[in-house]
Amino acid sequence: AMEAPPLRRHRARYKGPAAPPWKETYRRRCMERLRSSRAKLLDRYRQAGERLCGPAAGSLLVQEVMELEWQGLQESPPALGGGEPLAQMPEDPDELAVLEEIQQELILQEQSVIEEYERSLQFDEECLNAMLDGLDASDKVICPVCRK
Repeated sequence: AMEAPPLRRHRARYKGPAAPPWKETYRRRCMERLRSSRAKLLDRYRQAGERLCGPAAGSLLVQEVMELEWQGLQESPPALGGGEPLAQMPEDPDELAVLEEIQQELILQEQSVIEEYERSLQFDEECLNAMLDGLDASDKVICPVCRK
């Protein structure tokens, strides 16, 4: 059988099931932390207000979530077989690619939370406008006491 060139063999380590042993644990923990930080994310989004528009709006919490979870992994690594502690930050290009992939996933997750929030705001505004239009059309003033 022909042997693959060393580079391809090296790359193959992280394709499919042979990703670094910490990948799934780290990814899952980051996702869970991001989901549970929904209120915090929306607070930051509201505070940032108009300054944030477009794709740059992403990543309000992602960096923080990734750093906290990486520290968590270092303190209590999943059973990694070798049992060696994780480096401060990986330097292996393949491991960096894995982190990049997880980061993109988290940014998409964050953006979908923000978009859902924007849609609900828009819906509330449309409902309010419809109610106000209804009031205008009837030319009536609602008496707060007798509600007529």
